Amino acid sequence: MNLRQSCRQQRNQLTPREQFEHARLATARLLRSPWLQRPKRIAVYLSQDGELSTELLTHQLWKSHHHVYLPVLKTLRGRHMAFARYTPDTPMAPNRFGILEPDIPNHQHLTGNQLDVVLMPLTCFDEQGHRIGMGGGFYDRTFQFKRWLPSAHSRPKLIGWAHECQKVKSIPSEPWDIPLEGLVSEKHLYRFR
Repeated sequence: MNLRQSCRQQRNQLTPREQFEHARLATARLLRSPWLQRPKRIAVYLSQDGELSTELLTHQLWKSHHHVYLPVLKTLRGRHMAFARYTPDTPMAPNRFGILEPDIPNHQHLTGNQLDVVLMPLTCFDEQGHRIGMGGGFYDRTFQFKRWLPSAHSRPKLIGWAHECQKVKSIPSEPWDIPLEGLVSEKHLYRFR
């Protein structure tokens, strides 16, 4: 079994009660973080397959007057992925993977550098800020521009969102991997260099 499968198995073994409690604790931790102290453009994703739920967080972000965005794959030609505004009334449609995304015109989509904070889905992470995603490379390709900009001064902040059980000792890094700048779990708020 590879690392990606092992970490997915770990998170899928959590009970519904553990899942709910982890999401509650992580949401409170992120809302208190320095990354969200004024209204911002924040990208989340719709959790699936045992991922740390973003549902409670999304509702809290709306209540705190943040603008929430979801990734969209059906966007303008030449973009790997874009982001569309997400409200309680946004019309949704499944993408080619069957994942719901906002069904709004392409000209209303934002690029990654127009966001302030992006919550990154992942299967595993380590304490150096490396992550293993689901294998499609959409986030790494979308945020390649971060490789050439000093992360302390460039938008957006790339923050992992995961259960603590998804942490592993070390993840081999590839040249195209875009590291996280922080990560929030039910137990910790990590800051990476």
